[in-house]
Amino acid sequence: MSKRVCFIGGGLKGGGQERGLTSLANYLADSGYHVSIINLFKTEQFYSLNDNIQTIWPAIVRMKHNRFVYAILLIPFVRRSIREIKPDVLLGFGEWFNPFIILSTRLLNTPLFVFDRMGPEMKMDPIVRLARRVLYHLADGVIVQTSIAAGIVAKETGARNIAVIPNPVNTINVLKSAKRNQIVTLGRLSPEKGHLILIRAFSRIPHTKWSLHIIGDGQERNNLEKETSLLGLSDRVKFYGHLVDFGKIFAESDIFVLPSLYEGFPNALIEAMSVPLACISSNCVAGPSDIIEEEKNGLLVEPGNVEILSDAINKLIEHPELRDKLAGEAYKIRETLAFDRIAKLYLDFIFSS
Repeated sequence: MSKRVCFIGGGLKGGGQERGLTSLANYLADSGYHVSIINLFKTEQFYSLNDNIQTIWPAIVRMKHNRFVYAILLIPFVRRSIREIKPDVLLGFGEWFNPFIILSTRLLNTPLFVFDRMGPEMKMDPIVRLARRVLYHLADGVIVQTSIAAGIVAKETGARNIAVIPNPVNTINVLKSAKRNQIVTLGRLSPEKGHLILIRAFSRIPHTKWSLHIIGDGQERNNLEKETSLLGLSDRVKFYGHLVDFGKIFAESDIFVLPSLYEGFPNALIEAMSVPLACISSNCVAGPSDIIEEEKNGLLVEPGNVEILSDAINKLIEHPELRDKLAGEAYKIRETLAFDRIAKLYLDFIFSS
C-alpha cells in the first residue's frame, strides 16, 4: 500500500519555498505516493501540480482577523484536515510557519518533519523566532540545507534529530539558442537578495553591448527600477517579474549572478549551473561555498562589494574560455544534486526516523 504524505505550507504562490514544496510533492506523486497539501493561506497557485495531488484550502478570510486570531481559527482546520487525510507522515514547509505547524499538529500521533530553509542570518519576527526556539524540539525531525544551519538550529532550539540535506536541482532543459551578451539573475526582489549591488556593479562594466536581465518580483522592484534609471541603464536592464518558464532567457545568457547578502541554499544558483551557465555568486552565509569551488565551477565574491562583483563580471566578459570552463564543470550539478538522489535522502530520513 502506498504511503500517504501530507505537506503543510503557507500557500502556492510563486517563490522559492513554494517551488521547493511543489517540486517535491510532484516527485512523490509521480513515484506513486498519495500526496496532499494543506495550505494555511488562500493564495494563487503559481506552479503546476500533478493532478493526483489533493490541495486543501482554508475557508477563513485572512483579512477579517489579526494574525493571532487567524492562527487560533486555523488550528481546528488543520487538525480536521489531517484526520480526514490520515497521512503516514506530515511535512512542514517553511520556517515562518513551522512553529505553528508543530503546535497545531501535536498529539495527533502522526510523525512530523519540518523543512527549515532559513538563511542563518535571516531576520525573523521576534515572536516567530521565540516560538521556533520553544517548539522545534517537539518535531520528529528537522531537515536543513547546510551544516552551518544545522549547528544554529541545534543551538537555538534544542532539536536533536537534524538531517543536513541540500536542495535537489530542478534542471532547466533549454533548446540551443544564440548567445546575446546577456547577464541574468533570478530571485525575489527584496533587499537581502542584493539586486541593488548587482545593478551598481553592472553600471561599472565598460562593455556597453552587454545587458542585464532580472527575473523575479517583490517589494524592491520600484526602487531597483529607479536606480536603473538614475544610472542611465534603462535600455540595458530588463525586469521580467515572476516567470514560470525562463529557460529561453537562460539559454541566451552567458553569465549568471547571484548577488545575495545571505541565503539558505540558493536554488537559483544550482538551476543556472544545470543549464549550464558560467556563474558568479556572493560568498554569503550559507550555501554558495558548499556548491561552488572557486575558479573550478564558478566564482565567489565578497557579499555587498560592488567593485569586486564588477571586476568578476568583467573578468568573465573578457575571458570567454573561462566562461566555457566554468560552465562545463557547473553542468555536473545535475548529477551531484539529482532529484532522485536527494529525494531518496529525504525519504530515508523521514521513514527511518
